[in-house]
Amino acid sequence: MKWFAFPAIILTIAAAAAVYLYGPRTYESTISYALVNPKIPSEKEIDLDPSLNDLNADNPYLRSSDPNLIANVVITRLNAPGTQEHLKQKGLGTEFLANPGVGGAGLIVSITASGETEEQSLATIYELGTLFEENLQAIQTINGADERFLFTSIAVAEPDRATEKLSSRVRTVIMVALAGVILIFGSISLGTWVESAKKNRRRRAAEAAAAADATADDPTDGTADPEGTPDTKPSERRSPVDTH
Repeated sequence: MKWFAFPAIILTIAAAAAVYLYGPRTYESTISYALVNPKIPSEKEIDLDPSLNDLNADNPYLRSSDPNLIANVVITRLNAPGTQEHLKQKGLGTEFLANPGVGGAGLIVSITASGETEEQSLATIYELGTLFEENLQAIQTINGADERFLFTSIAVAEPDRATEKLSSRVRTVIMVALAGVILIFGSISLGTWVESAKKNRRRRAAEAAAAADATADDPTDGTADPEGTPDTKPSERRSPVDTH
């Protein structure tokens, strides 16, 4: 049985090692933005420059009581399926996530992108940064608001390089190992069946040989009288001669 399991064990170890050393890798990069409130002209500034009164101040997000609304809207638009399709058409990575920054709230947006190489991951994160800026302006200028009344963004953590995501390699190794375990158990089951079949054949052969030996050693062949006397016909038996 061990001769069936041993090759499966070696194959599993070799496959897991090969996947870990030479398998596909994933690189990850992150960029974070802080959203800055617009500097709305004060009464004093308007008195000094009445033309400020003519600026379109219709930014719907300035009327919201939730200061995090604009960040949540940009995150939602960025995570939409259309973004993934846009990245795919440009030959970039399609695995990314935009979410609130530290603490899960506030005017901080964090974007993470993955790629098969460091270059692809960085190119993807920069493209997502561009889309972030475009979406941020698009949602605020829907009513033609002037730039002075728009939230702006500041990159607070730009990526200088992409780091390898070891969890993806480890996950692949685990999957290969699980497949190997199934193969090992299958090999053990096959070995057990083969050994059982061999034992059954040997047992049947031994029983057949024993039966043949018993037949050869039997002294009776079915022609002798049960009492050990020759089988003689009654007509051939002679009675004693009467001398009288």
